[in-house]
Amino acid sequence: MKKVHVDTGQLRKNAQSLSEVNVERPSSPSAPGSLGAARAIGAFDEFDGYWSPALRAVSESVVSLREALVSAADVYERRDADSAQAFTLGAPRAF
Repeated sequence: MKKVHVDTGQLRKNAQSLSEVNVERPSSPSAPGSLGAARAIGAFDEFDGYWSPALRAVSESVVSLREALVSAADVYERRDADSAQAFTLGAPRAF
């Protein structure tokens, strides 16, 4: 049987870091005169049309990764507790 060491505290710390960096960013609507010429505003609006959905997709992926890290930590802790309880109840095998 192989031993596996999982640092659930580190999993939770990394999940928290992902939460902190994945804050909602304000959109940058182009206001007349704020970017200069109408051509610049048009270029910005075109870029923003591609950027916003891509940023949303990245943000959703970061949320999914954060949830997976927390879930993994929960599962490892639950399995460890279940195994420990099986040993204390005198079970011949914990697995």
